[in-house]
Amino acid sequence: MIKKIYSKIDPSVLLHVIYKNESELKSVNETKRHVISEPNHFLQAMMFEMPEGSSSKPHMHNNHVKQTDQTHEALLVFKGAIELSIYDIDKSLVEKTILNEGDCYMIVNGGHCIKTLSDAQLFEFKNGPYYGPEKDKTEIS
Repeated sequence: MIKKIYSKIDPSVLLHVIYKNESELKSVNETKRHVISEPNHFLQAMMFEMPEGSSSKPHMHNNHVKQTDQTHEALLVFKGAIELSIYDIDKSLVEKTILNEGDCYMIVNGGHCIKTLSDAQLFEFKNGPYYGPEKDKTEIS
């Protein structure tokens, strides 16, 4: 299931996309794709299920100049569980949700906070370069 969370301040602003790992591969002959990001997002994310014996076509990625003015981030819960707090563009709390193993979320706008509910292993992906917390983060109090 893919859930999109929009700003309560400006409902046209997408804040987060959450992918809950609840789907099952229904066909053994078909690759299933779950597109998480919109084509214009700075960070592109997709989950795909591939049946045993399938493969992608050999390929390379073409060079393109791409400019970004904000950081997008995706987090994959590899092990354990976390509580995710989602903040709006005005720094107000929108909602809290639980993410378990195999769940993923992508922050597009607004803010977030994670709290581990068990020992957890998380994979974080974001567009770079990374300038350090002093330049890349604003704390929400």
